[in-house]
Amino acid sequence: MLVILSQKIDTESEYADDLFNTYHYPARYKNLLHKGDVFIYYQGNRYNKDQRYYFGVGTVGEILSADGKNYYAKLIDCQQFEKKVPIWLPDGGYIEQLDYQEVRNSVNPPWQSSIRPVSQRAFDYILNRAGIQKAPDAAESVDVLKDNLKQSIREFYLGGNDSAILDIESIASAIARSLNVAESEQNREETVEAAYLPSLPPAEIVQNLIDYCKTMKMSYSYKPVLILALLNSRKKDGSVTAERAAKFFREYYETRKKAGLPAEKKKCLYLKDSITDQQIVANVIANPVKALAETPYFYFNSETGVFSFSPEIWDVLDRKSKLALGSVCRQRLIEYFSD
Repeated sequence: MLVILSQKIDTESEYADDLFNTYHYPARYKNLLHKGDVFIYYQGNRYNKDQRYYFGVGTVGEILSADGKNYYAKLIDCQQFEKKVPIWLPDGGYIEQLDYQEVRNSVNPPWQSSIRPVSQRAFDYILNRAGIQKAPDAAESVDVLKDNLKQSIREFYLGGNDSAILDIESIASAIARSLNVAESEQNREETVEAAYLPSLPPAEIVQNLIDYCKTMKMSYSYKPVLILALLNSRKKDGSVTAERAAKFFREYYETRKKAGLPAEKKKCLYLKDSITDQQIVANVIANPVKALAETPYFYFNSETGVFSFSPEIWDVLDRKSKLALGSVCRQRLIEYFSD
């Protein structure tokens, strides 16, 4: 489905959004946004017409909620427009009025709705004005995409149309996303690993976890910080709530800033002094929690908002193992910030 996501960037917002990374919205919109939806960012301000425009596009990824009241959508494949696209048509009216019958009954767009569907024609119009090539329709089936791919391949090899290679690349990517190819491959490997994990000797289980932490990919510093939050948990089951993890994150990054060190190497929420607890919770759930919970070593209960080691891991972690794991995570952070 094609949707508009309202996002305040020139004014303050009560939501814990992370631009082009995480979208935070209340439960009343939970049936309007789904994984795989393609969105266009909309900046709206009823008091200032200069702050009413479209400014980006992307795809909705995993959606999580810790309390059933607040939802956090991971945003992927995002691209900011080189130029803002005003909401008005040149001859009058609004862009979102184009083929409005496809998505709603009312002629005028429901500006007050943070999430709203948009017609294919309006979507294409916005992208064309932004100078971005049309992406494959999110609603197209895999079979339709396959037919389009075959046609583009024929045009490239038999028709001598060199520009068709661009269509081949974009359509192939769309098919991969629809089939969750990359995700399926990863899940299959993790399922196999999880299957034999309990049958291994305790020492090997612990060593597997330590080896994972030594080699895990780190786009940001979040993963080792979250693992350290787990190791600092005072609960008997070694779990930590999203709120408690957020408190640990705040303390960690504030300690770095007080020591005259950068909070992070890259642009992120933790560089802002005004960051709220709600924003940190959203960031923790949408980023390190999701990534670590996809491995057999960790588990996240989306209903309770509790993150923990998997039972197989927790049952064999003794004090010595915890110290070794903490040492690895701190070393990874040292290496990360020294690069």
